[in-house]
Amino acid sequence: MAIIVKKFGGTSVGSVELIRHIAARIAAGKKPGDAVVLVVSAMAKTTDDLVALAYGISPHPSRRELDMLLTAGERISMALLSLALQEEGLDSISFTGSQSGIITDDRHGNARILNVNAFRIREELARGKIVIVAGFQGVSQSKEITTLGRGGSDTSAVALACYLQAERCEIHTDVDGVFTADPRLVRSARLLPELGYAQMLALAYNGSKVLHPRAVEFAWKYQIPVEVKSSFTFEPGTLLTPAPTTQQGTNMEERKITAIAHKQNLIRYSVAADQRLIGALKDWHNEIFRWWVEGARAELVCEAKYDAEIAHWLDTRQIAILGREAGLGGVTLVGLGINLDPGWLARTLELCAPYAIRRVQHSDMTIELLLPSEQVPACVQALHQAFLGDTP
Repeated sequence: MAIIVKKFGGTSVGSVELIRHIAARIAAGKKPGDAVVLVVSAMAKTTDDLVALAYGISPHPSRRELDMLLTAGERISMALLSLALQEEGLDSISFTGSQSGIITDDRHGNARILNVNAFRIREELARGKIVIVAGFQGVSQSKEITTLGRGGSDTSAVALACYLQAERCEIHTDVDGVFTADPRLVRSARLLPELGYAQMLALAYNGSKVLHPRAVEFAWKYQIPVEVKSSFTFEPGTLLTPAPTTQQGTNMEERKITAIAHKQNLIRYSVAADQRLIGALKDWHNEIFRWWVEGARAELVCEAKYDAEIAHWLDTRQIAILGREAGLGGVTLVGLGINLDPGWLARTLELCAPYAIRRVQHSDMTIELLLPSEQVPACVQALHQAFLGDTP
C-alpha cells in the first residue's frame, strides 16, 4: 500500500468551489491501493480574521486562548473537504491535530513537534478511507491544544509523511512550484524542476513563502521526497532531492545563483545584549528573521506584524529598546559556493549601488542584503536579470 500525503494551503481551500475542485481531482486521480492523507490549512484569510477578533477583545491575548481560537480555522476546512470527498463517492474521515497524534511541547503559538503517534490514521487508512488532517496544530504532553506557528501545515504534512513512511509528500499551493524568484515580482522567473534540500532550506529561511523552513528540515533529516506543485492544475512542480541533476553544469566547479529570495515589512530593534535579553530569548515566541550581536549590543529583525507583541514582550521584561528602524526588507542570493568567491560580492555590490543597502552578510550558500522595504522589488529584478540571464 503506497501512502501519499498531500497538503493544501489556505488559498487552495479558500472557497467551497475550490474545495470541490480538490475533491474532484482527488477522486479522478486516486489509484486502487493508494492510501491518501490530506493535510489542510484554514481557508484563506480565516486565521487573520480570527486573530483580529482576538485583538479586538484584548491588546495582548493569552497565547493559550489564541491557540484554542485559531485551531477552529483548520477544523472548518477539514470537515468541508471530507464532505466534498463523500459527495464524490469516496469514504473519508477528518481528524484534528490532536486526534492525529501530533505531540508537541507546550509553547503556545509556536510549538515544536516532539513525536507523532498517528495510529488512528493508520487504522482508517487500513479501512480504505481517505484521512483529512487539520494542519498547523497538535496537542502537548499536558493535553493542551497547541499551534505550530506560521507555515505549520507544511510541517504537519512532512512530519506525518515521515511517521507513515509515505512514498512522497506533495505540497499543493497557489503557484506551480519553486521559481528562481517570486513570479509575482519577476515575470521571467523560471520554474525549478528539481532543487536540493539545502538550497530549498536557504530560500525558505530567507523569505520564500512556498515551503516553511521547519518542513524542509523534516524532509532533509528524514529524506522524505517532497514535491511542491499547483493545487489548481496538479501538474508536476518542483521535486526536492538530495542532489538535483538539473543543477549540474559543464564546469565541475561552476558557481552560480540558483534562486533569489526576499522578504518585506521588517523592523530592526537594537537592545542591550545582557542577562535580561538572554532570559527573554529563552522564552521567545515570535520568529526572528535576522539577529546580530556585536559587543554589548544586539539587533533583532522581525516581521512588522509582530511589532506590538514584541514591544510588549520586551517592556514586560524591562528590556529597553535602544533603537528601532521600520520599513526594512531582505534580499538573498542563494547558490552553492557563492559565499567563497569575492567576485560574487563585488558584482553584487556593483549591482546594488543604486539601493540604500544597510547590511551585507553571508552564510554557507547565501549573500544576504538588508535594505529599505520599498527598494526590494527593484533590487530583486536587477539581480535576477544579471545573475539568472532574464529580463524582468
